[in-house]
Amino acid sequence: MTRLYFAYGSNLDREQLQKRCPGSRARFRARLRDHRLDFTHYSTRWTGGAADVVPHSGAEVWGAVYELRDEDFDRLDRFERGYDRVLLTVEDEHGRARRVVSYAVREKLSFRPTQAYLQKMLHWGERWRLPPDYLDQLRRLQVVGD
Repeated sequence: MTRLYFAYGSNLDREQLQKRCPGSRARFRARLRDHRLDFTHYSTRWTGGAADVVPHSGAEVWGAVYELRDEDFDRLDRFERGYDRVLLTVEDEHGRARRVVSYAVREKLSFRPTQAYLQKMLHWGERWRLPPDYLDQLRRLQVVGD
């Protein structure tokens, strides 16, 4: 069985997700309404904050939707330590509501992302053609060392 997965952090990187989940297929970009992007998880891999989606009225998070098999989600769970799977509703490029699986941080704290992590999000956000104003918001974020 396959399900849709909404990525908004480092898994915007198609190559990274393909390595983690060989059966994944990139599908479309999407918007998650009434949530904001935050960095509430400390990543030892990145030595800084890792992305999370937090409910917030009027805000939105843009990301990418992939199609994953059940075994891909099992693999992805191993990379998403500190996160729980959540069911969300995103809007596809045509404004249609789509039910997706994503990940949200279990114990939320506050961290700054590293420049490298943020650059990965920006690079792949540009490749997914996320809205320019959303990418500009990412560019204005403070990073470790600011």
